[in-house]
Amino acid sequence: MNIRSACSLSLTLVCAAVLVTACGRKSDDTSAMVATVNGENITQDQLDYATKLIATARPGASAPEAAQVLQGLVEQRLAVQKAEKDKLDRNPGVLQSLEAARKDALARYYVEQLTAKVPKPTADEIKQYYDGHPANFAQRNVYTIQKADARVTPDQAGPLAALAQGVTGAAAVADLLKSKASAVNVTQSAQPAESLGPLLPKISTMTVGQTIAIPQPQGLTALTVVAIQPQPVPLAQAQAGIEQALWNQKKREALVAESKALRASARITYLGKFAAGTDSATAASGTAPSASQ
Repeated sequence: MNIRSACSLSLTLVCAAVLVTACGRKSDDTSAMVATVNGENITQDQLDYATKLIATARPGASAPEAAQVLQGLVEQRLAVQKAEKDKLDRNPGVLQSLEAARKDALARYYVEQLTAKVPKPTADEIKQYYDGHPANFAQRNVYTIQKADARVTPDQAGPLAALAQGVTGAAAVADLLKSKASAVNVTQSAQPAESLGPLLPKISTMTVGQTIAIPQPQGLTALTVVAIQPQPVPLAQAQAGIEQALWNQKKREALVAESKALRASARITYLGKFAAGTDSATAASGTAPSASQ
């Protein structure tokens, strides 16, 4: 896909948002005009907003050129004007789409305003998190791990996992599995601590040659520590990432708390096939109310 096609696709995705925003801000938008289309103004604010939405929809891509975005807005206005001339703005499907876009925009901006008020974590909170996760930071290692996937029957997986964890060394584990399993695939790679996810607490306590075996639907996976290379991360280097992670967590907690408060003060009635049990299940999950509620 070339740049023009990608930009046109992105503009198609944001057209509804730009149109809804423009409709709600006609009296407030006093920015400079950058184009007119059959007498209808396109302003700098609208161009900036469309550019921002396109950039958001294409993370990692270079920022779109303003002139290119403007041409997309011109094409959008021509299409909108023709649709209005053909009375398509009265079509029930169009009206439903516009209303859905309006509700989505209101809910999204409400969430943005709510989370913007959440304070950033303090230096003490960052330090406490750093000290509380030594395997990720002060005592961080890069682990060379042999991964052996063995195909065995479900009744063999448990006993074979115990055997694998009882031998020492990657070669011994591979040989054992090959002698017992119908098929074995062995790979080896370097894994930094942060890539291990929920396995890190266990692997960080293991020494070279030790194995953890995990039963799988079609057999088991044996992870053997081949080498351990210390690569600690100082607090100064980790601070920005920890701050963002803690801030995101605080925002999620604020949204969950707000959702529960809104539900507690609302009258929500489910009908038809949703009449039984839906509200209690949704409330227990802590999900935020949708834009349509």
